[in-house]
Amino acid sequence: MPTPDAGASDRPAAPRSAGRGRPPDPAKHAAILAAARRLFFSGSIQALNIEAVARASGVSKVTVYSHFGDLQGLIRAVVLLQRSEMTAALDDLPSGQRGLRQALIELGCALMGFLSSDDYVALQRMLASLAGQENWLGTLVYRDGAEATRDRLAARLAEASARGDLRAHDSRLAAEQLLGMWQGIQTTGLLSGGCPRPNAEELRRRVECGVEVLLRAYAPEGMDRKIDRSV
Repeated sequence: MPTPDAGASDRPAAPRSAGRGRPPDPAKHAAILAAARRLFFSGSIQALNIEAVARASGVSKVTVYSHFGDLQGLIRAVVLLQRSEMTAALDDLPSGQRGLRQALIELGCALMGFLSSDDYVALQRMLASLAGQENWLGTLVYRDGAEATRDRLAARLAEASARGDLRAHDSRLAAEQLLGMWQGIQTTGLLSGGCPRPNAEELRRRVECGVEVLLRAYAPEGMDRKIDRSV
């Protein structure tokens, strides 16, 4: 199976035309995407195919193809939708230390909620088992998931720097540092079964601590001791 086009749009897939004079059905599009997501995070690549998705969503295979093109297009749509939901806090990043802090905390809680979920663990174990066999899948998930999330966060940090809310810095490195502080060694523990899944309170505490470190490290000159922690 060929590698997906790296130049394709990173927005969640919109319904394709179902044929001349037949507009695409948004309800069917949503049903197909929901079914594909369930199968994608089931942890079994064998369960994820066009026929299974069509059966689970109550449509024909032709309908699935007409909406998403092929299996890679369908999987990419699932990845983009998941990423869009997790990074919604970055859509309209507010100005000022208080607004920036709250938006980053919202992003971190959404992201860490997913990265500690059974869905994520099942996906990572599946990708590890397929390493060297279905390389296109791991490349797609990394490029359109983790890497694109890092880049989107970096872009927002760069905008904050341009506004004067943060001092000038390497925004891509800062984004990786923040994501790394949030995750710590948790993923290793969850994948190996060596640690229990953290609860929401533990995740939020980790997220808030990471945000505090970043805001202090890149606070504008003279403001590093005046960070507003109110939310």
